[in-house]
Amino acid sequence: MSIAAYHQTIAECDDPRKIEYRVFLRITLALENNRDADWRSAALKDALWRNLELWNALRADLLEDGNALPEALRAGLVSLSFAVNRNTQRVLRGEGGIDLLLHINRSVMQGLQGAVEGMGQNARELATEDLSYGT
Repeated sequence: MSIAAYHQTIAECDDPRKIEYRVFLRITLALENNRDADWRSAALKDALWRNLELWNALRADLLEDGNALPEALRAGLVSLSFAVNRNTQRVLRGEGGIDLLLHINRSVMQGLQGAVEGMGQNARELATEDLSYGT
């Protein structure tokens, strides 16, 4: 994800949750726009890369000692980041679709909109789902 994209998002809103939501929204829309693309598609690969980059940055932040999120939520989201990594690799090998990635991103977006109660449990459940979801 480019620095320009972050600057554009920050300029649109100040609330960190809204910023994160908009970043997830843009990437999720890019994935959705390429849902039916062949796994060799450059546009799909770009959307997958941006999504993976987002989740890697999120995981790094979650693993910081100063992260203020509840421990259960942090653990669930870290688990999700690894599920995103595994599923992305499957898609890039032509072994599955992106439905699980879309489901994970949408669930996080719902949490960012305020439905945080129970998200720690939902995150763990999503992370352990069969990665053939949506294939």
